[in-house]
Amino acid sequence: MNKLLIEDHNSSKILTLNRPDKINAFDAELWGLLGGTLNAFSDDDAVKTVIVKGAGGNFSSGVDLASMMSGNGNDYEKPFEDCIDALMNFKKPLIACAEGMAVGGGATILLHFDYVFLSDNFRLKYPFTELGLVPEVGSSFLIYDKLGYQKAFDLLTTSDWIDAHTYYSEGLATKVCKDPLTEAIKCSDLIETKSQGSLIQTKAILKEFQKDKLLLARRLETEAMQKLYGSKDNHEAVKKFFGTK
Repeated sequence: MNKLLIEDHNSSKILTLNRPDKINAFDAELWGLLGGTLNAFSDDDAVKTVIVKGAGGNFSSGVDLASMMSGNGNDYEKPFEDCIDALMNFKKPLIACAEGMAVGGGATILLHFDYVFLSDNFRLKYPFTELGLVPEVGSSFLIYDKLGYQKAFDLLTTSDWIDAHTYYSEGLATKVCKDPLTEAIKCSDLIETKSQGSLIQTKAILKEFQKDKLLLARRLETEAMQKLYGSKDNHEAVKKFFGTK
């Protein structure tokens, strides 16, 4: 089964994370596929926008923890980092269409999208303190930059579920709607009528304001993750998370 599906819509591409039996969790292969595909479309003049969604009624449950903790964790680092680079450096409008749930990395990557359309039933969770780990993909800075220290700390440490309307009210999503894919396509169609050169340069200017701090956040997150991953606290937290002894 292809873990990343690609469809054409006018001058746009629709990417579907296709591991519905794993709630579209990211293993090393899926990180690599998404990152490589984004890089290719970023440099393809025929592609004006990219929409990303999940299969099976959910966006993504994040990193495939069961696979990582079984001994394949070392395989994740390069494709994971390459994919986050691809998200950060994608030149054109990037649109997320999120239904059902998003957890961990499946939730934090939404912060890198230019438009985020959510279903009414969508909810997300940053479960890092439940796993004995820290935020990733630069989310510590991106949420801090949007919400300030206290709200960011609360959001990233309580591990509570956040519903679509709360997420939207914090300024983290574009719209909550019944059919996010339809809204994402409408957005894409509108973007296609605009000057591509203007869109690319405007995005580049806005992204430059946060580039250095985002890179710092990723470095600090990686250093903290290396300290915590595989530790006794991490193992005990993961066992508790999966309900094992």
